[in-house]
Amino acid sequence: MSFLCPRPVGSPARRGLSRVDVLFGAAAFAVIACVAVTMPMRGGGGLDSQYKLAELAQANECYANDFAGRQFGVMPGDAGQYGDSCYAYTSSAGCVRPMIFGRDANGAIWAYFLSSSGSCEGFSSSGYPGNGCANWIAYRPINFGGQAPGYGSFVMPNIMGFREYLSKNFYSPEWYAEDDPTYAGVPALSTAASEFTYPAPGIPSGYEDSSYCFSPAAMLNPSVLRPRAQGGFRAPASFAESYRAPSVAQCAYPSLKTRMCEYGWYRGAPNTGLPFNAGRKSSPYTLFFDGSVQSVSMAHAEADDLIAREGSKSGDGLWSDDTPLGPNGWRSAESVDGARTSFHILTTGGILGRDLLSRD
Repeated sequence: MSFLCPRPVGSPARRGLSRVDVLFGAAAFAVIACVAVTMPMRGGGGLDSQYKLAELAQANECYANDFAGRQFGVMPGDAGQYGDSCYAYTSSAGCVRPMIFGRDANGAIWAYFLSSSGSCEGFSSSGYPGNGCANWIAYRPINFGGQAPGYGSFVMPNIMGFREYLSKNFYSPEWYAEDDPTYAGVPALSTAASEFTYPAPGIPSGYEDSSYCFSPAAMLNPSVLRPRAQGGFRAPASFAESYRAPSVAQCAYPSLKTRMCEYGWYRGAPNTGLPFNAGRKSSPYTLFFDGSVQSVSMAHAEADDLIAREGSKSGDGLWSDDTPLGPNGWRSAESVDGARTSFHILTTGGILGRDLLSRD
């Protein structure tokens, strides 16, 4: 799923860069204080994902070093104060920086833009394209209901703001698993002079997010995915600090809480396009908060969750099943064998929780 089009569905928005844009970009994205070391890429069968996730572990640490120890996020940290309303936020608090994918060969910038109905600190008249607040759904770490449920910025680690810690281009191979069908079109794009291309030759949909995704649960205030024993799911619109990215130091179980993982079921899947949690035989390569990388069997994740539920007086499991996404959780309708897990996505307690009871 992708929502690159910031106006009614058609082509992505682009705009030539002015001097103001360059200055804005320099102020918003000059975060190069720590640079990840590039590792050699290995072949398929998951080996390259192990190396790429190890690189991403370093990129995450570098980002945290530059941003007061916090997790990456693009949603304004005080958006909950405005009821999670883009219109209320842009009218009262001002401009929200765009989610930039990169510049094309002509120097035009491609991004998710929000056009402001109020003060935008001088940018409201600069001609940014957009369809009002339609792109707010891309800024949230994950959408719990309404339009595009289950989608959000957790699937876009290769946008500007985090990308600089690993590579220059949106389509650099570091962002794609060699077992992901998308990878076939990536090598040619990665050597292009432009940072971003749309439509992208060799990619059937014209555009594709990274093969790796953040844990959206760990991008949110831990009180959003509270255990039932503490009151259960709390809508981000209901409290001011809901979107304030948590501190990495808050992680209570670094070896058991996932930070990033493969988004899709890339090896041995019965069908293409399945999410990583679509079957018990799926074993996505996963990065944990302690920096380790391992493939995790969804059968293992499902079993650990059942054990946790059985041992909890309130019925709390390792992932929250009381969100607006429903009792079966994230993309549950695509399960091929009845597997029921929202491992990594809806971790109970967010960064305070854990996704497994033990590691193999």
